[in-house]
Amino acid sequence: MATFHEALRHKKRISHTLLKRPEVTAIGVGYVDPKKPALGASVIVYTQKKIVPSSMNSLRTVAAQAGATSAIPVRFVASGTFNSHSLVVRPKLFKPVSFRSRVRPVPGGVSIGKSDPAATGTGGLIVTKNNQLFVLSNNHVLIKDNSPAFSATLQPGPADGGTVARDRIGRAYQYVPLRARVLNYQDTALAVASNRLLNPRYQVSSLGRLITVPGHLLTYSVGTQLMKAGRTTGLVRGTVEANNVDVRVSYGGRLGTLLFRNQSVIRGNNGPVSLPGDSGSVWLRASDRYAAALNFAGTPDGMRSISNPIGLIMATYGIRVAVPVAGGGFKAGDVRGSLRAGNSSAVQSLSEKQNKRIRVLFVKAVR
Repeated sequence: MATFHEALRHKKRISHTLLKRPEVTAIGVGYVDPKKPALGASVIVYTQKKIVPSSMNSLRTVAAQAGATSAIPVRFVASGTFNSHSLVVRPKLFKPVSFRSRVRPVPGGVSIGKSDPAATGTGGLIVTKNNQLFVLSNNHVLIKDNSPAFSATLQPGPADGGTVARDRIGRAYQYVPLRARVLNYQDTALAVASNRLLNPRYQVSSLGRLITVPGHLLTYSVGTQLMKAGRTTGLVRGTVEANNVDVRVSYGGRLGTLLFRNQSVIRGNNGPVSLPGDSGSVWLRASDRYAAALNFAGTPDGMRSISNPIGLIMATYGIRVAVPVAGGGFKAGDVRGSLRAGNSSAVQSLSEKQNKRIRVLFVKAVR
């Protein structure tokens, strides 16, 4: 039986080689059998849906030859490609419902987007820094062409009928650029709006029921139970299937396919959890509602989400979850967990060198 420490070491040995193969979409660490955790850990290799037997045999051979030992189990999962999940085109039949409606003040978990070029995703969480409220979502949801050009923020997003004239709540404020041919660690952006237009709460029902998110987690382990509200799938539940994942994500257009490291794969418990329009939604730990991860991509069937661990995001921007207080104000939320060495099942911290590669840029305040 392999430990997570052994599986993570083996994953690092074989990841670079396997990701060169077009059949492979991601590689991380998880359980040999999620239904039987006592059987120990394995490397998980995510592949395209349909692979001919000869190619599958070749992949198994490469996985064995690339590592120093064959004692570590390698589990292959035919997930399909991972794609960014914002909506670009407005549906022909428009009927705003539940998480797609116009909501004021704006909580986390509802439709948000930009008009130029049009994109609709989810405003995942209301966060705070220096007594100012912001909306946390994805670069590809809020930012114009991955650049610092001015971009108005709409709620709801264009796919749900949002227009600049009627539904502008603010503008894109900061973002981490997405980069080709180098490693990426997050797809994130902040939108700024007047504090009175934002609600430091999180919507969890089609009737508009709100909850409080008390803070965020620094880390979480394989097997953690999560819940998430998104513009398209609504309130869903999932399980952390793999951590410390290297993954290729398809964005299309100018960005093409980008490589990410240190991600989580979260599998839906009862159906799809990441469909177009769910980009930017934030996973909460089901047991206590602490924010855990930011969804930005998923498989075509929506059964698996690729998400950025939120502890890194909060540190990158110097933000905290906004928590409501009596009298209509808000405060900075708590932080839970520790990035202690030795728990290889959990999200790992980045090295000093890796952290220095992450740049945060400001967006222009005017056109």
